[in-house]
Amino acid sequence: MTATISRIDQLIEAARRHLEGLLALRADMAGEPVPERDAAADDDFAEQNLIDAGTAAQRAGVSKQTIRRWVTDHSIGFKRGGRLQVSIPRLRRHTGDNSL
Repeated sequence: MTATISRIDQLIEAARRHLEGLLALRADMAGEPVPERDAAADDDFAEQNLIDAGTAAQRAGVSKQTIRRWVTDHSIGFKRGGRLQVSIPRLRRHTGDNSL
């Protein structure tokens, strides 16, 4: 199931990139300014870019302890209300795996 969710996340990201390209092309052809990107999409710690430590561990194929260490040592997340929140973009960059 984790592989399926990961694949869905990949497809959503690819679709988002394609849509942005189409919007920019349309704006260019119509002589309109190119629409601005959603600032939250660029924010590694925006709510839609966060997952819990257990999910991050499953996606990355590592233990929760490894995720905890990466949060501390590599700033891939933070603690909120006693729970670790992991940034998907930072996890992807840290592991070098864009399919996470």
